[in-house]
Amino acid sequence: MVHTQSQVPQPLGVIAAMPVEGEAIESALSEPVAHFVLGRQVISGLLEGHQVLLAYGGVGKVNAALAVAALANAGAAGVVMVGVAGAIAPGVGVGDAVVATDLVQHDVDVTAFNNPPGYFRAGLAGGSADPDLSDRLVMAARSIGAVVHRGCIASGDQFIASPEKSEAIADQFGAIAVEMEGAAAAHACRQIGLPLAVLRWISDAADDQAMIDFQEFLDQVTELDLKVVQALVAK
Repeated sequence: MVHTQSQVPQPLGVIAAMPVEGEAIESALSEPVAHFVLGRQVISGLLEGHQVLLAYGGVGKVNAALAVAALANAGAAGVVMVGVAGAIAPGVGVGDAVVATDLVQHDVDVTAFNNPPGYFRAGLAGGSADPDLSDRLVMAARSIGAVVHRGCIASGDQFIASPEKSEAIADQFGAIAVEMEGAAAAHACRQIGLPLAVLRWISDAADDQAMIDFQEFLDQVTELDLKVVQALVAK
């Protein structure tokens, strides 16, 4: 395994929660080999000559953490998560990219023990994204013409489709996007010691139109994910 500050980690683990978020990446892999690690399918192959391990994580935080564990066991030197999210900050629009600076589980609540929302006694329920890998992901997204925002991404086992809930999460955590997996992947990567970067394409505004907008955007995400990962590993 190779991981220096001047290189994209190799093998690079890539997590896509849903098949539609990763199927174009899978199709683009040369010399693909599928195997099961910790009960999860991991597909290894070469993308732009760079060794990649692709895992379909499944929806939700537990699935994201298990996908990280599977990739770590398969030998990944770093992890990138791609997919979709809802915007919960002004100026972040559908089709834009959000690259996480840090990630928090917005539905963790042990405030009864005098912990802030989103915190366990041991600290933040989530973690910070790796600065070097995230910078590279930003450059990759911009190189394919994406509008890129950086900030906190909030994760929870809920599909947010309420402007009131979106506003509450944004106010409480300073988050600019909301989804269902990233903070759990960050927590797992922090525990294991793997660098992580998360890029989310904005599919909706996490409001009462979210389900309709989300479904309409899914047709675009598979090619966007492929293009940004190709650009990342080609650097």
